[in-house]
Amino acid sequence: MNANIGALTFNTQNYISPAINGGTLGFSLGTASTQVLPANPQVQKVTFHNPGTNPIYVCQATDANGNALTAGANPGNWLLYPGATWSFTGNGAGGAWLAAASTGSGNPFTVAASQTI
Repeated sequence: MNANIGALTFNTQNYISPAINGGTLGFSLGTASTQVLPANPQVQKVTFHNPGTNPIYVCQATDANGNALTAGANPGNWLLYPGATWSFTGNGAGGAWLAAASTGSGNPFTVAASQTI
């Protein structure tokens, strides 16, 4: 049987579009509260890493009661010391996330989001 394999490659029904399972983002943070991830209900895990030399504050954009939060030395924040990595999974991971450096500007910060745990 002669099959035209070349025709299969041009048939769009044979294409597979993989789901986007997340990605890694890099930021240069100052002391202002900055959105580092928008809300995405498909996200099940977020991982934050502070490769810099200054502590970084991380929080969700809203608390469990729907009140707005601000990244910084405020209630509802997690403090990531230099070199620290922190992962958040499950309920709430798909919310918007904010971050801010404790001092200075140009502080490196890495964020990874995944649709799987």
